[in-house]
Amino acid sequence: MADLDYIEHEGIVTEVSPQLIKVRIVNESACASCHANGSCTAADLQDKIIDVYQSESNVQIGQKVMILGKKSLAPKAVLLAYIYPILIILAVLVTVFYLTSDELLAGGMALAALVPYYLFIYLLKDKLKRTFSFTIKHQIN
Repeated sequence: MADLDYIEHEGIVTEVSPQLIKVRIVNESACASCHANGSCTAADLQDKIIDVYQSESNVQIGQKVMILGKKSLAPKAVLLAYIYPILIILAVLVTVFYLTSDELLAGGMALAALVPYYLFIYLLKDKLKRTFSFTIKHQIN
């Protein structure tokens, strides 16, 4: 496996069960490496819990690990999270406004059109969890 094909994150194991390992990672923005981030309110450090669906028995709670995610899935994630919803909003907004000339109705319908989209995403959550999965590369001492 080529390291260029994967996104790596260092994390700490927070929970271990037979088929699932939860790993806490610190999501750092570009501000995190800046020398002024201690005095800047824009510094963006945020903990995230990542579910790793594998049964690696030698991982323990509190242990540092390196997790991998496929870079090739990033465009698909961006499409599902940002591009498709904005296209739905714009298409419904323009169409309803063109047909009715009512801005309030067009705006309301555009937002309401996202309900079926996110319901569809919710119904596919198990498939999406398998598609957008992470693996543990190795343990860090």
